[in-house]
Amino acid sequence: MHENRLAAIDGQTFDVVVVGGGAAGASAAQNLIARGYKVLLVDQGDFASGTSSRSSRLLYCGLAHLSPDHPVWQFVLRPGDLLRRLYMARLAMKSRTQLVTTMPERLSRHTFLFPVYKGGQYPGWKVDLGFRLLELLGCSKIRLDYHRLGAQEAARRHGMARHLACNPDLESVGVYTEYQYDWAERICLDTILDAEDMGAVVLNYVQAAQLQLQPDQSWRIDLEDRLDESVRASVTGRMLVNTAGPWVDRVLARSGRPAVKKHLIGIKGVNLLVKLPPECRGQGLETISSIGQPYYCMPWGDHHFVGPTDTVFEGDPADVRVMPEDVDYVLHEANRLFPRVGLSEKDIVHRWCGVRPQTAATGARDIIKLISIHELSSEGFPHAIALTGMPIMNHRYAGEKIAQRVARSLPASLTPRRLSHAARLFPRPEIRQPLSPDHPEVDVSHLIHAARHEHVRQLSDLMFRRVGLGWKPAMGLDVAERVAREIAPVMGWTEDEVAGQMRAYASFVRDNFGPIRADTGAAGGQGGAPARG
Repeated sequence: MHENRLAAIDGQTFDVVVVGGGAAGASAAQNLIARGYKVLLVDQGDFASGTSSRSSRLLYCGLAHLSPDHPVWQFVLRPGDLLRRLYMARLAMKSRTQLVTTMPERLSRHTFLFPVYKGGQYPGWKVDLGFRLLELLGCSKIRLDYHRLGAQEAARRHGMARHLACNPDLESVGVYTEYQYDWAERICLDTILDAEDMGAVVLNYVQAAQLQLQPDQSWRIDLEDRLDESVRASVTGRMLVNTAGPWVDRVLARSGRPAVKKHLIGIKGVNLLVKLPPECRGQGLETISSIGQPYYCMPWGDHHFVGPTDTVFEGDPADVRVMPEDVDYVLHEANRLFPRVGLSEKDIVHRWCGVRPQTAATGARDIIKLISIHELSSEGFPHAIALTGMPIMNHRYAGEKIAQRVARSLPASLTPRRLSHAARLFPRPEIRQPLSPDHPEVDVSHLIHAARHEHVRQLSDLMFRRVGLGWKPAMGLDVAERVAREIAPVMGWTEDEVAGQMRAYASFVRDNFGPIRADTGAAGGQGGAPARG
């Protein structure tokens, strides 16, 4: 069945080949096909299985963009830095409004807290100013609803603030509204499937194994099926768009051309899922850690995840793992916030990490906090661009900018189409058949529909990126066998292949999320995204 995917395009020429099927690549493909370009999108793994699947899941308001790395008065000497920060903050608020307005089914609304401490780096007036400025920049009906309460009043109104108030230095608490993705991978899939409906060719588990510049300055791209390396094809792209996230420079290296510059620096972020006292349920928190880095406590059903770390990672992003020192740091910061909760390693339900592709500056380890489209022609890559520095919430903006950039160099060859930003909900079954009592929101028909229509190739694709069962506290291990057997007829899996998929899934969970606490069971609240429809 899968051999035909590559055989069908072998020898074809595309206007644009997009390498990397995360949030940026998904939006780029959607915007390009909508403009009338013949588009091929490939990803070496499943769609949205890299950085897009390891995000904070926060539809962020952009507050950190207004937090300078220098005294505020120095903005007088650095007007460019001020303008950049205002631009990024406004973009964050605009992206927040777009997603809440067009895709509400993929989001949940939460009350968030920002603690203000006596003698802290961010006094109350500065926090007030930041949030008021964000609302002014946003110009939106999707409000932050910001207000600041004294420590005792906040503790009376909000359960999480009661635990913050155990710190005698807590002066007040900023309270505001934030939104969270149910799970970010589904937003990427919705976007990719819309691009496919408009005519784009989209292929997961297909690696752009080699890039060859042709005499007419188009690109020959040799493709290889990662699940069956004997299945190969070659295509030509009149233009190459590299949205491979932390793999951007590694993709360029497949051309055999010497690197002229480093385009990105990988930043490792670690998250731990824990269970806080029940009065904290559904509430979140953002703050600054003891070493001056952003730190959050994100609601996730009955649980919360805390983090992240923020360290440079220079290895293969596929090999990134949570290390003991990462766990120590994240738990230390959580216990600074909630001194009476006393979290320890035994409280960790599971853990995960990812690599954010930040734009590299001139220094060996310096970064620029800005979405960057790299013009590669001066580096020996004509008709090629790359993207770095994009948080998932800005993926629509990035896709639009990439399509505008391509349009300056290349005329479209097809008829423009109208794209859709709506969530792609599963068809409603005539007779519901919930997967299990512990997962009533997932219908068996959802599994079958996804397996048949949404490019599922492995059990983990379905569990983590189509219906979200993998993000439950038990990470889907409680229902993996049932799911595998339900979709086996659609996938054409034999009994031995079903067993192999279950082993591979258990191995994937163990390798990427560490040991799963036995007492999580199959329940434990949301813990991941409900599959709606």
